[in-house]
Amino acid sequence: MRSEAVSPVAWLAALLLACAALLAAPVQAGDPAILGQQGGKLHFRDDVGRELALPAPLTRVVVFNRYTTEFVRAVGGMPAVVGVDIDSARGKEYWPTVTPDMLAGQGQSSPNYEAIVALRPQAVFFPRNSDWQKAAEVLGRFHIAVVVVTAWDVLKHEQNVSLLGRLFGQPQRAEKLNAFYRGYRELLAQRLKGVARKRVYIEEVGNYKTLLKGSGWHDMVELGGGQNVFGDVEIAGQSSARGTVQGFSVDPEEVIARRPEVIVKLEPAQYLPHPRAFSAQVLQGIAARPGFAGLPAVRSGQVYHISYYLAGACSKIIGALQIAKWLYPERFTDVDPEQAMKAWLEQFQDVPAPGGYSVSLAELRK
Repeated sequence: MRSEAVSPVAWLAALLLACAALLAAPVQAGDPAILGQQGGKLHFRDDVGRELALPAPLTRVVVFNRYTTEFVRAVGGMPAVVGVDIDSARGKEYWPTVTPDMLAGQGQSSPNYEAIVALRPQAVFFPRNSDWQKAAEVLGRFHIAVVVVTAWDVLKHEQNVSLLGRLFGQPQRAEKLNAFYRGYRELLAQRLKGVARKRVYIEEVGNYKTLLKGSGWHDMVELGGGQNVFGDVEIAGQSSARGTVQGFSVDPEEVIARRPEVIVKLEPAQYLPHPRAFSAQVLQGIAARPGFAGLPAVRSGQVYHISYYLAGACSKIIGALQIAKWLYPERFTDVDPEQAMKAWLEQFQDVPAPGGYSVSLAELRK
């Protein structure tokens, strides 16, 4: 049917019918989704599939987990933030608007419920790897909603940002951030098509503590065109003493046997780059580990020290971009991850970009 043959009334009726069908469509549990807005409240599903309704825009919130706080700031919601955890309370350079009286707990696993209640928030945000169940039970007695949003999840960036944009009344800013993320994600998918994936050993701060499938860091490696050498390890059935997907202990012999072509070492998150001497000590320490001298990664100098700040930026998409640049430089000659980081910090976080967030063993050998 030609569009000029449709009357305005029929067109409006069709549009309303389509919107109703969209709202009635089944939503997959575990995926944040907007269900609709009614009576000044936004109805949605959070990251663990719970249906919630909150006034929108929110005006008083407490946020646990730095990644979520970054998203809230990126969509223009920081004026509504009355409380944060220690990660956002101790970085004055990065969080200039956060004051000591906004501290609401040491971290997502140790919220200070008395402090939270005193702040009188409408909602408190937790990631799904926190003890959000207990928080919901305790804070529910005071009519404070707990919302589960996992901003470190590489695979849920756009739906998380869209949800926060709606909750803070800033859908346009949310779409701007999503366009920034989507551009790099599509670039990675396009340029990595058909690559023979290189083997990557990724290690967090603790020595021989790797990251498994189910952590955002594993997804970052995969999105960047790498193959996590421990990506086949299933946490189920493993001894709890070995840790979790976010930090799993491996034997040195296991690392050597898997012969990584690239080693990525994450170090503590800090807005200001690590001193080069510190990075050199970390990298040289890895190269000097027993049996590591013969690894392909060490022989080629492809051992990298990277700050969590660049690795985790914007749902780890900039970390994935950096890994892709390291693994396949010939495919990313025109891409500078530090420039992407600069845009993230200056355009979406409203702070200066110091640069220099990563160092390689090859650079130290020059």
